[in-house]
Amino acid sequence: MSSRERFGRTYIEAELQEIADHLETDVDAYLIGGGAMSLHEPSLKDTTKDIDLVVVDESALRRLMGVLDDLGYEEVTDLGDEYDRLGARHCVRNDAGCQFDVFYRQIANKLYFSDGMQARSEAFLSDEPFTLGLVSFEDIFLFKAVAERPDDIGDMATLVQTDLDFDVIEDEIERQVDLLGGEQFVTVISESLERLDQNEGIQTPLDDVVREYYQRYMNGYELRLQLDEDTAKPISELASTLDVSEEEIERRYEYLEQYGFVERTTDGIRDTGKRDEFHRS
Repeated sequence: MSSRERFGRTYIEAELQEIADHLETDVDAYLIGGGAMSLHEPSLKDTTKDIDLVVVDESALRRLMGVLDDLGYEEVTDLGDEYDRLGARHCVRNDAGCQFDVFYRQIANKLYFSDGMQARSEAFLSDEPFTLGLVSFEDIFLFKAVAERPDDIGDMATLVQTDLDFDVIEDEIERQVDLLGGEQFVTVISESLERLDQNEGIQTPLDDVVREYYQRYMNGYELRLQLDEDTAKPISELASTLDVSEEEIERRYEYLEQYGFVERTTDGIRDTGKRDEFHRS
């Protein structure tokens, strides 16, 4: 893919105001990613290639896309692998090369845009009927941590310099576990935090918490690899195979069972085949 144009704060604000001027009914949207980093005070980015918006109402999504169509934005089909992995509901671009990536509820097939994320967003544009919020730096950091793109580690390093409230991020991780129905996403956060340390020399208060999630998930995953959907296996057999105690197998079973990933039968335990709603790139 050829190099894309980049757009600064003035251009982004003008495009958002244009949407507001053309809307006839209410739309609530939230700006995430590089666009939000550009428009926040203090601004953390001079330019961005894309304007990433998330909406949580289906009818609002239709109204927003209708206005973008009226303004000359056309659906983009030649996105390439990186953009395909983002999982945006719509990617549209104008003649100048400015692209809107519009998400509905779940960002990049990874994290859900939770009630807490909405509440933490900072009002940027409230020109009815268009209400736009800037997602908090804490939530942008979390999105960057699961995006699995090379440039996001640098953005995470920049965000750390804003005196992030890591307690807020930890609480949101716990909320996402409930929304996604599992802890797989925390393994990606763990990998990103390791790269943040290796590439930028930055450690965070999240490291220990995420490490606990990671170990718990991997222990459960190791057990799950030994299970079958059709045939249950005895606890004793699994303990012998994994070279752990039967009590440890029970602990791992209880961890997996809370998410509906396994179930017990008279013959032992079996895998249910269920997966959580987080998708790795």
